[in-house]
Amino acid sequence: MSHRRGAAARIAAMSTGAALVLAAAVAAPVMAEESGTQESPRAYPRAVHAPAQLPGAQQDGPGADRYRGPQPVVGGHEAAEEVPFITALYTGGQFSCTASLVSAHWVLTAEHCVGSGHTVRVGSLDRESGGETAEVTEAVREPSGSDVALLRIDKDIDTEYAVLGEPGDVATGTRERVYGWGYTRSDWTQLADRLKYSEGSVYDDNCNVLGATLCLDNDGDTAGGDSGGPMLTGDGKLVGTCTAGNKPTDGSGFGAYSDITRYRDWIDETIAG
Repeated sequence: MSHRRGAAARIAAMSTGAALVLAAAVAAPVMAEESGTQESPRAYPRAVHAPAQLPGAQQDGPGADRYRGPQPVVGGHEAAEEVPFITALYTGGQFSCTASLVSAHWVLTAEHCVGSGHTVRVGSLDRESGGETAEVTEAVREPSGSDVALLRIDKDIDTEYAVLGEPGDVATGTRERVYGWGYTRSDWTQLADRLKYSEGSVYDDNCNVLGATLCLDNDGDTAGGDSGGPMLTGDGKLVGTCTAGNKPTDGSGFGAYSDITRYRDWIDETIAG
């Protein structure tokens, strides 16, 4: 299936002015409205931010069986190999987003995931067990207004940190893999218990979907809960964090990621503090 056809139309359908959809994110049921128009059969129907819905808000209904079972990133694959830096972010004790440990006491995630009362679990493939836990003591938002943020944790974690990419490490055509604990059903229900990933390539490195500039063409769709999760190049460099996906997902393999290589100076200065 070609996912590049109608790229201009689907980007037009994902206006940067679209309302954020926080599908029962954190402690709220439905937090905002959806917007966007479908301009062609290949146009994505909506642009949405994708923090996680509470596990208790799972739904059943017509066609739900299609999405049962281990179908990570609404397609994609279940992770089997360790990802030492992968981080589950919790808000008020409930899973809310995916993140990455980038130094002994700093975690990189999406700015729209930032709230209060955060804790993290680092290094486990399981969303609710294992790894090492810590409390977030400070949130630092990238100052230009991008969907990128750093979270300071209350203790050093000695593990293999994510290797941050440099400007020029990601462009249209770059092969990549993304990770997250997002929803496994098209309607953004049923969070994955086990870390999942999808892989493919960047089809547009300047797409500007809600500020994110890396649009992906993968074997799984980004969904709620994948927000803040890492995008890695083929040689393992972290070059993006998850900002947006379609709700409902449509089997197109779409995801929109913020290019963190644009903010390397700020990241380096912050984590050095």
